[in-house]
Amino acid sequence: MGLAAFGRADPVLVNALCQLLEVDRGRLRFAEAEEIARIRCLLEPYKRRAGAPVMEAADLAATAQVAYSVLADRVLASTLDEASGNLILTGGCALNSSYNGTLIGRGEIDQLFVPPCPADDGNAIGAALLAWMKETGETDIPFGGGSPFLGSRAKDGALAVCRQAVQGSLSVTETRGDTAGLVAQRLAKGQILGVMRGRAEFGPRALGNRSIIADPRGAATKERLNRLVKGREPFRPFAPVVAESDMAEWFEKTPISPYMAMALPFASQAKTRVHAVVHEDGTGRAQSVSDRIYPWMSELLRAFGRETGVPVLLNTSFNIMGKPILHDVQDAVAMLMTSGLDGVVIEDTLIEKGSSDHGL
Repeated sequence: MGLAAFGRADPVLVNALCQLLEVDRGRLRFAEAEEIARIRCLLEPYKRRAGAPVMEAADLAATAQVAYSVLADRVLASTLDEASGNLILTGGCALNSSYNGTLIGRGEIDQLFVPPCPADDGNAIGAALLAWMKETGETDIPFGGGSPFLGSRAKDGALAVCRQAVQGSLSVTETRGDTAGLVAQRLAKGQILGVMRGRAEFGPRALGNRSIIADPRGAATKERLNRLVKGREPFRPFAPVVAESDMAEWFEKTPISPYMAMALPFASQAKTRVHAVVHEDGTGRAQSVSDRIYPWMSELLRAFGRETGVPVLLNTSFNIMGKPILHDVQDAVAMLMTSGLDGVVIEDTLIEKGSSDHGL
């Protein structure tokens, strides 16, 4: 999805890819083996050469994204019929935020919801719920509040050990009482911070409790993050975090998007204010936050807005490319020491490099 924004779709290849699958009453069926072999031969010359720059594959990525959208439209058309109203998407393909964003504003869809863990990982929650209902004899599904934060917490003992271990080499500040205010000040000065607070998110998106956050205003922030912190290709985008109440100021479409499920077009007057989170096609995979689900992130947005006049933050997962999102205090501090991070926020403790280390 990220690379596709830099390319141009080839209509011949789009048509070929769409022939791979047939939509039959909402279900996908593969074409016959001979047809698949023919299409594979057609695609072979477009295969990325070993060692070639990844940007050479941008047109192929754009082609695949368009083909996916065509097929997804066919699935919806065969299942929605004349229905309208609210649509829930699940399954791994529901993570295609670029396509999801195009559904907003279509006549037959009023609202779109994608859970924070729509792929196979979400099956674990359903399996646990089913087992509980069988064990207890309950027939009504309980409402758990809708929080995506179902994972582990930072261990107090590990944090205490890390505090002691880094004394003298890193700066340690206890921020209890005004963590959001202090973090907002650091971000406004250009720091890039890792965050490990509360329970971890369940699902593939880092939603603020296991995130790397930064000031979105400068275009150089994206390059710095990708090269010195995440260790990944420069085309990869970052998510803008916006308060639900401010969505209309920043985006042309304003659905509730608490789990980064939709790439939405930025409002024209907003693009130049948050360069680091505007993708090549003018969209951003928005995360809209509310006090109910995201109390601390909402507080941080307000504090950052007071510091800068821009109540928007850059959010990306707390990891380096190819590694899982961090869950251990030791791993968080290790990433601080070995990457371009300026500091980490672990609960109400801020651990920072010396001023000479900022902006490695």
